[in-house]
Amino acid sequence: MLEGITGYIKVFIAIFVLVNPLEGIPFYLNNTRGLADEDKRKIIKKTSTSVFFILIFSFFLGRYVLTLFGISTGAFTLAGGIIIFLISLSMVLGQSSKDSSQVTDDGTNPRDSFAIVPLAIPLLAGPGPISSMILYGGSVTNFEQLIVIPFIAAAVSFAVYLSFKAASPLEMKLKKTGVDVLTKVSGILISAIAVEMIHKGLLQLFPVLGN
Repeated sequence: MLEGITGYIKVFIAIFVLVNPLEGIPFYLNNTRGLADEDKRKIIKKTSTSVFFILIFSFFLGRYVLTLFGISTGAFTLAGGIIIFLISLSMVLGQSSKDSSQVTDDGTNPRDSFAIVPLAIPLLAGPGPISSMILYGGSVTNFEQLIVIPFIAAAVSFAVYLSFKAASPLEMKLKKTGVDVLTKVSGILISAIAVEMIHKGLLQLFPVLGN
């Protein structure tokens, strides 16, 4: 039982770190400046809900996509690990892709222009979380996992909701430099997860490597 709980905790940490709500905070703050609190709440709700449905869609349909194209779990694990590792490198070594300065003010309602795209996808629920959910969906072995992992996706989405609710106080305490530091630390954690995925994929494709 303890091993199962530990496994689910690892799943939550992996998805949460890959979604990384802190990465989207500067983007969110820039695009909600001057809005009423009610408008901000609606944006947060729409974004977190979108993240949840993207993760669930990936979890339940990913298995069938793999079957349709004849892709083995090992191959997808390896490919997903490589993609996630490249994402982690850009987070640690490069400039954040969520720089709010990339967004122009065209006078449109922010609830219609950025809450789902690009904030929910691909900034939060991007290639890393989607690949991971597809992998988890393809490796489900019992009904418990079929229930618990979507619940974990809901918990991650709720964490996104709470993170954005706390965005303004967090900005005052950490400033831009603090958020950048947390982003790079998250990138290091993601790289470790990616290496583990690559190792697992190689063992599935070439079992002799485990001897």
